[in-house]
Amino acid sequence: ARAFSASAVSRAVIGSDDPQRCTRANRHGLRALLPVARAHAEVLVASASGAVAGALIATPPGRFPLPAPRLADALRCWIGQGWRAARRWEQVFEALCALHPNEPHWYLAALGVDPSQRGRGFGAALLAHWLARVDRDALPAYLEADSERSVAFYERAGFRRDAETAIFGVRTWRMSRPPARGCATN
Repeated sequence: ARAFSASAVSRAVIGSDDPQRCTRANRHGLRALLPVARAHAEVLVASASGAVAGALIATPPGRFPLPAPRLADALRCWIGQGWRAARRWEQVFEALCALHPNEPHWYLAALGVDPSQRGRGFGAALLAHWLARVDRDALPAYLEADSERSVAFYERAGFRRDAETAIFGVRTWRMSRPPARGCATN
C-alpha cells in the first residue's frame, strides 16, 4: 500500500496528496484484491529482514479481468476507502478494461516496492522473475504506467510505449513487451 501512496493515479482517485491517507485507502483496496489475486493470478513477493519489500501481481493469459472480490471484502474496501474513491477506482478499471488488448498475453496488474526499499533492486528482481515466466510461455506482456520514471524502468526491461491516455487528468502509458523468441516450454 505504501508503494502506491505517491502514484499519480492513486492520488487522483483518492483525492489527496497526503501519503498516509493514500496508504490507508490503498491498504483497503489491496485487502480486497489479494485473496482474488492469490486464487487467480500470480503473486510474487520480495522480502528484506522479514518484512515485505515489494510485490508483483500479474494475470496469466485469459484471466483478465480478475473476478470481483467477495461481497464482504468489497464492502470493507468501500467503507475503508470511502464511496467516492471506491467509485473512482471502478471508473479507472472500466477505462483501462476498454483499452486492454484482446490477444492472449500476461498482464502486469501491479508492481510496487516499499519506498524505504527502493533502489535496492527488489522491483527489478520481481520483474525479471515474472518475465522469465512470461518468456517460457512465449507470449506478450502488457501493463499501464503512470509516471515517466516507471515508463523508463519498464523500457529497460524490453517494454515499449504503445499509447498514452489520461485517467482523471493523469498521463498513463499503455506498454507491451513482445513475446520471447523461440519455443514455449509448456
